[in-house]
Amino acid sequence: MPLISRARLWLEDPRAAVRVPLRLMVSVVAAAAALAAVGALVPVLGHPVFFPAFVGIIFVSAELAGAYYGMITMALFGIGYDFFFQEPRFSFGSENPTEVRLLLAYVIAGFILARIGGALRKAYRRVRDEHRAVTTLYEQREDLLRTLTHDIRSPLTVITVNAELLANRSKDPRVARRARDIEKSAARVADMLGDLIDMTHLESGHLPLDRKPLDVAAFVRELRSRLESTLPIDRVTFDVPDGLPPTDVDAGRFERILVNLLSNALKYAPPPAPIVLRAAVQGREVVVSVADGGPGISQQDLPRLFEKYFRASSTREKEGLGIGLYATRLLVQAHGGRIWADSAIGKGTTFYVALPAGPPEERPGEASA
Repeated sequence: MPLISRARLWLEDPRAAVRVPLRLMVSVVAAAAALAAVGALVPVLGHPVFFPAFVGIIFVSAELAGAYYGMITMALFGIGYDFFFQEPRFSFGSENPTEVRLLLAYVIAGFILARIGGALRKAYRRVRDEHRAVTTLYEQREDLLRTLTHDIRSPLTVITVNAELLANRSKDPRVARRARDIEKSAARVADMLGDLIDMTHLESGHLPLDRKPLDVAAFVRELRSRLESTLPIDRVTFDVPDGLPPTDVDAGRFERILVNLLSNALKYAPPPAPIVLRAAVQGREVVVSVADGGPGISQQDLPRLFEKYFRASSTREKEGLGIGLYATRLLVQAHGGRIWADSAIGKGTTFYVALPAGPPEERPGEASA
């Protein structure tokens, strides 16, 4: 901005009338402090040292007051250095042309440093403002999700309980079947809501994990009995042998991982396509896989399968938000595990989840990581 325009703004803005003298005072004090530092070093070094104090004070004044005030500090410091430390002292001018050229070089360097300091100050403010805006956005999103959790899960629980009562007590098989359908639909809505909440918490780093050693075989057997009322689990073959090493996981989050993979397989693999859940030890990991005999996924879509909101071209006619596999990936990675998929058109899809085997103290490097 031209100097005349700045002066006009300073005169018109009463706040600037106070701000400008304060910033000028910063420049004067900064230049005086730098000159004092140079004078204090003369008895130690035997000669005045210009550059270190000069560079530091330029950056400080440019950061506190702005680039233009940093240049004022530069000018005051240069004048003071020439007056107090250049021969003949306590006068302006120098008998040594080399010293004059060196001082001029320092003045040019100070100008550049003041501009750099001002640019860094503006960049810092911009990044700070953007960070605050992003933080505010995340907080607003979490507030919205907390509201959704309270306002949707409560009536959803009522629907599920009443549908279960109706299915168990109705003597009409058609009514019982429809009540089971209501119960299953409510369970799907609850799962999607859980994925959305977990995804948001994981992205913001606010999802605590209650990790404990877990017997995978016993856990899968219990999970199978719990899912019989909400998923067509009779289509799934469970091949999980006893004797697997325990995995250090959050049981509730591990259940969501398995339910997401099973629901995905049951959704996209039409009956009577087989679905198999397996678990085995591979090195220091327990690998759980869910294989289906569905239509498969193209090699073009496979690398993007775990991206947020992505849906493969062969599955877009199905309902869904496109966050189930993304949330599953975040949960697996939060446990220090890996997830990937292998698929081919017409040959089905297999999802793999590899989790560290054994508690943290038995896994080298886990605690430090």
